[in-house]
Amino acid sequence: MARTLYAAAPSWSGLKHRFVTLSHIRTFANYWGYEPIFLWGMSEGVAGCPFEDLLAPIPGMRIINVPELELVRIEQSYRRSRSMCLRGQAVSVYRPGRPVRDRMFAFDLWGDFAQTTALEQLVPPHFRPTLPARALASPALAHQALSSIRRHHIVRRLGIRVRVTENPADGRRLCRHQRELDRAVKSIICIPWHVPVFMVTDSEYIQQMLASHFRDAVFLPKQFTEKAAGGYYVDRRDPAAMRTFVMEVECLAACRKIVNLGGFLNEESFWPKMIYPPYDQAV
Repeated sequence: MARTLYAAAPSWSGLKHRFVTLSHIRTFANYWGYEPIFLWGMSEGVAGCPFEDLLAPIPGMRIINVPELELVRIEQSYRRSRSMCLRGQAVSVYRPGRPVRDRMFAFDLWGDFAQTTALEQLVPPHFRPTLPARALASPALAHQALSSIRRHHIVRRLGIRVRVTENPADGRRLCRHQRELDRAVKSIICIPWHVPVFMVTDSEYIQQMLASHFRDAVFLPKQFTEKAAGGYYVDRRDPAAMRTFVMEVECLAACRKIVNLGGFLNEESFWPKMIYPPYDQAV
């Protein structure tokens, strides 16, 4: 019987979170000879989008789209069981420290990735990849992103990513407070106004302030419909906004250098492009 490893991340998890889980199980599966299967929750964390609407297939990985309510029920069963029936398949529930089985299910219940990290650590260090799995845009979104890259000469631009979180406990800067927003703007506008830039942010205020500073600023059109402290923000429950973000990541990857406040999908692959205050390399 073929050995199979199922895995999932919580319904609230975003793209970056899910790809950490994906990377862990792919590392384990490749080394120990399992088929890795990821349950992709079509949930609020990804604006209800199926995997293929956003991303290209991952070599060697099977993705199963799961409605949000079903994923919640699966999580509840996982929490209270040692074994369970997963879409007609009997699987052993994996918990750190327990023996591995031929048919297992690992659910990263929290942000610490405890379950799949424990599996990855069963692989010798020198067989573990140095970077997590990279998320590639779906063919349709990649085509649209490439059109923007060519039209706006994005390869010549400085990328600026400013992520604003709504959760004060997130641990990432910055949060939806006017003082923090202004501090972020102040740190970036030390870059000369004549530098051509490509901007990615979920804050309308940040976008407007940076666009007023840089003479040649480009950004993908999107709606800021969520009202909160410090202005209007992208609604992360909006499927159109999620698709735009995937295209923005493709465009950021094409930029010559990147200013990164708050993080973005695949950022580990672009650390050599990152620049930091006082941003001398921006010119």
